[in-house]
Amino acid sequence: MEGIETDMAENQPNNNRVVMMLAAAVVVLFIAFIAVVVLNTGAKNNSASTGTPAASTAAAASAASTETNLPGIASSANFDPATATKVPSGKAPKDYVAGYYQAILDKKWADAFKMQPAASQSGTVSDFQQTQTMYGMTSFQVKGGSVGSTDATVVVQQDLGSNGLWNATWTFVKTNGTWLVKERKVGMGAVQ
Repeated sequence: MEGIETDMAENQPNNNRVVMMLAAAVVVLFIAFIAVVVLNTGAKNNSASTGTPAASTAAAASAASTETNLPGIASSANFDPATATKVPSGKAPKDYVAGYYQAILDKKWADAFKMQPAASQSGTVSDFQQTQTMYGMTSFQVKGGSVGSTDATVVVQQDLGSNGLWNATWTFVKTNGTWLVKERKVGMGAVQ
């Protein structure tokens, strides 16, 4: 009996070490489980509040500086004056851009859709409405720009509510006395 008690006493530190390691492993697994639950709950809440999958919102935010990665925004690499969106006669580019954003706020989807750069007018008005609803613009401000004899820019800041502040720079070119909408570049953040 004396030999058994000695063996048990010698194994006691090893048993304690094993128990501690198992307890640590359980704690790590528990923390990982809690993290997964919190992340999934946050993603579901984001999806429910915006009506879109959280992953697509995060992807849009991370790719915001390149306009071709956002729904409804296309590259102007193939700009063609013959098919470009025309600014109505007598209307300044600044007023045209303000009219575009006001049409979105007023939910005049077809009007706003036709005012975009031609390259961005793919899909349907319904697609455009869905995208704009997802963005959730609550207000906008024309923050500046410049007008030359043959080119113009207009810079706008949009408040997208829970999606933050975004900015857009519209570029226009004048051909045969008519302003044409060349492109719109969108990025995340306030106008500097």
